[in-house]
Amino acid sequence: MDQAEFSKAFNSRVKVDKDHAQILIELSPSKTYDDAIRIIEQVGVSIVESEYLSPYWLLLKLDVVDTRPVALKLTENGFSKIKGINAKFS
Repeated sequence: MDQAEFSKAFNSRVKVDKDHAQILIELSPSKTYDDAIRIIEQVGVSIVESEYLSPYWLLLKLDVVDTRPVALKLTENGFSKIKGINAKFS
């Protein structure tokens, strides 16, 4: 999936949630679901919901309103294609 497909998949599947941030990450044989979960939990964040958009694209709904700490930690650990959306503040 190239960058345009990545953005299209994200924009078509993700709707702003008032309570939960969401993040789409690309998995690979060397960067797995288990790796992503371990890293996210190290930040102190829990996963509310997960959905595979394809075999290598995972959409996660998080129990926080801001994706930045999660995205930073995933990037520091080698996940390179990440897109997030923060919760909508009321």
